Amino acid sequence: MKPGNQPNIVLISTDQHRGDTLGIAGHPVIHTPGIDALAQTGHYFPRAISEVPSCVGARRTLFSGQWPVTNGMVGFDDMATWDEPNTLCKVFQRNGYKTYSVGKRHVYPQDANYGFDKIITHEEGRFLSPNYQDDYIEWLAKQGWKNFGLFNAGVTNNGYSARPCVFPEQFHVTSWTATEAIGVMDEHVRKYGHDTPFFLYVSFSKPHPPWDPPSFFYERYANDPDIPDPVIGDPAHAMKGRKPFVNANGPFPEAEYLALSAKNVRRGRAGYYGCIDHVDSQITRFTYHMWRLLNLRNLVFAFVSDHGEMLGDHNYWAKSFGYEGSIRVPFVLNFPAQMNLPIGQEYPDSTVGLADLMPTLLDVCGLPLPAGIDGCSLMPLVRGEQKHLNRGHLHAEHLEYGHYLVDSNEKFIWHYRTENFEYYDIKEDPYECRNLYSQDNTQAQTLHKKLEDLIVTQGREKDFMENGKLSHRVAQKHTHEVPAYAI
Repeated sequence: MKPGNQPNIVLISTDQHRGDTLGIAGHPVIHTPGIDALAQTGHYFPRAISEVPSCVGARRTLFSGQWPVTNGMVGFDDMATWDEPNTLCKVFQRNGYKTYSVGKRHVYPQDANYGFDKIITHEEGRFLSPNYQDDYIEWLAKQGWKNFGLFNAGVTNNGYSARPCVFPEQFHVTSWTATEAIGVMDEHVRKYGHDTPFFLYVSFSKPHPPWDPPSFFYERYANDPDIPDPVIGDPAHAMKGRKPFVNANGPFPEAEYLALSAKNVRRGRAGYYGCIDHVDSQITRFTYHMWRLLNLRNLVFAFVSDHGEMLGDHNYWAKSFGYEGSIRVPFVLNFPAQMNLPIGQEYPDSTVGLADLMPTLLDVCGLPLPAGIDGCSLMPLVRGEQKHLNRGHLHAEHLEYGHYLVDSNEKFIWHYRTENFEYYDIKEDPYECRNLYSQDNTQAQTLHKKLEDLIVTQGREKDFMENGKLSHRVAQKHTHEVPAYAI
């Protein structure tokens, strides 16, 4: 492409954002006009799945275009270094793009650039690298809020409770993230004009807990009678009592399994929805600034999340499990008018993953694909060259939890954490209330065998199998160490 003609890329991500909590997804109360507009004037993929549903592994998959088994992060380990030479941002950087990151990255070392020319970081209170300084916390202290910190509202980083933030809205981390992204773009245009292409990663840390949106956004949902109650079905019976999150046994309101009253679940959901609504408003603030004030038009937007949040469904909280709340994520693409692509397209029959984003963005920019990519470009769908992907079932997994095979119609789950095999008809039972797995269910047994064959193909029998069969006992031995801060 000629100078000035290369598309600029804006990748916007949220953290722990369920795929069903968008207006365009048909949610009964959530207000997301900004994200909905990106989808309505672009391309919406309602069956997007996180291949490893927690922060570190999902982001590594997103930025490598590789399955978790290829890039090595099949679970959660936030002190693992990564030397991949062909990350998404590095490829753009080598091809003349200025590369910027604003917000959460969840990499280690925390101050390594990993292919970005400029980084402005916030890591939710994680200080894992020597001398690491969190840009948001430093800024917040200068505004006079040093003694309140991140957990000012008394809600925690993996909790299920919620309340409004004590800060005025302009000091909230979500507002700060948008402000910093606007500042980076202002600086880029001042220094380079409109002809030097850029790759900008805007990474909002919400709606990951703490669920502490500004008061306006909390109150919008706090007394909404249409907030849905949690779904309770067969998966709720796999555990009992209270199961702490990542084996963190501190005396805090955090759990990966805990039955709460419907009223208390709705209180948590009000905070969660408020966080999403606030993010949406800041996305609109940012995109409008790009369009109206900076006069940038040649923009490709991608909007995704790393993983979902169980939000009390089946009494589960947080992520990592194979259920829809945990593994289904938003996935939206939006292209500039000069590309003359169709708009307002949805792809309900195509199951896509985070690994598909990198080859898609490189494809739209006409850049060569590095070796070792597992994902596939979605541009043939966008251009109308094919109606749906022909990939079959997408494989997702999470160390210490399970393996999952998913498409637009059905799902097979092996939760070795709870020693259960599960099979769901997603079309008939979208909330996964009826586990149809049995020795007599032919399709369930077909997918069971398919997973066994896949693990053998990957060469991982010793980690998950015994005598040629999937083994709960063997799989439960194959774990990461519990992070030191969780003990």
